[in-house]
Amino acid sequence: MNNDSKEMELIIPKGCDNAPRKKIMIDFTVAVLTGENDVIEEYADEDIMWNHLKEQKETAGLDALLSDLKHQEEKIDALEIYQVITHGKFASINGVISKSDGSNVDFCDVYTFTSAAKSGKVKEIKSYTL
Repeated sequence: MNNDSKEMELIIPKGCDNAPRKKIMIDFTVAVLTGENDVIEEYADEDIMWNHLKEQKETAGLDALLSDLKHQEEKIDALEIYQVITHGKFASINGVISKSDGSNVDFCDVYTFTSAAKSGKVKEIKSYTL
């Protein structure tokens, strides 16, 4: 998406960004919404798989992910994160995305990383949206 991250309001719970993996989750989510490819490339595995369950769509590979994101033009006004939960090589993030057209998208993304180490890359994402 072609948004300027400085224009998007980011609302996170206190302490939600205090752990390295939680910060990665927040940074990655913001990068996807604002088109910050350098951040996405830093955190994503080359063979990333993203399953958009509502749309029954699967994106396979980093190049395909970056291509898909390049073609999205939605303007995001705000991202409110309710929780970020991490455990080992698994993590989840949920909240609401407020679009400039006045609509909201509730989301929950469940991540699998390549390893439990903080250097582990995002290997798989399953997205649940309303």
